[in-house]
Amino acid sequence: MEAKLIVNSIGIGGAIFVGMILFWFVFVHLKKRMTSDQSASEISASNKIAWEERRRHPRIAIGWQAVIEQSDRRAAVQLKDISLGGAFVVCGEPLALYQRFKISINIPDQEPLALNAEVAWSNANVPRDKVVNRGMGIRFIQNEAQDRRRLQDAIAVAFEKTEAEKK
Repeated sequence: MEAKLIVNSIGIGGAIFVGMILFWFVFVHLKKRMTSDQSASEISASNKIAWEERRRHPRIAIGWQAVIEQSDRRAAVQLKDISLGGAFVVCGEPLALYQRFKISINIPDQEPLALNAEVAWSNANVPRDKVVNRGMGIRFIQNEAQDRRRLQDAIAVAFEKTEAEKK
């Protein structure tokens, strides 16, 4: 009888032990899911912030003509928007990512402004039916202070014109 009691006690203790291990695995799994769901919702919330709001420089919609100059070719393009840090270039064949080039911007009522730039992003691989304007985002790099000042002044004038048109 004592042997039967010992066997039953060992069986019950083993069942409790296995149950506790299963409970622990389920608890850890649920905790991971809750944590990952929470961080995923935090990530999606941060993605809801408009990309314009994360820019260092305010952009203004414009329609200035420009010419991209590379050692082997020149291409006429249009700027859709611009800031002190960069612009969106509308062009049929965007350049490769990080490719550097000169861009000569035809600012209204001024001499063209030649700036150094590089490709920051491109929508070249996006299907045509998903793209409003084929082109690339560029950033202005390694430019002289006087050229940056001219660009800043031109953008300020464009902002003033836009504000005057709104009134």
